[in-house]
Amino acid sequence: YKNKKSLNRFVKSLSSFQKVIHQSGAAASASYSLIGSILIFTFTGKYLDDNYQTTPIFLLLGVLLGLIVGFYGLYKAIYSSRNRKK
Repeated sequence: YKNKKSLNRFVKSLSSFQKVIHQSGAAASASYSLIGSILIFTFTGKYLDDNYQTTPIFLLLGVLLGLIVGFYGLYKAIYSSRNRKK
């Protein structure tokens, strides 16, 4: 009896944990895409600056473009998750 109760509690806690992980999936994905877009565009800007000796023009444009693309992706993830809840 005690073992069955303990097992039931364990299964409930795993179910709860799985629910939290499932709900945070969109936020984790959006944050990774934000960081990724900033890094990709920043390093691309640095590469272009190094090749064309235009420091820091392309680097700044890369950071700005990475922020815009990243936050747009974050906005889309938040907006789409709100629409799914309705």
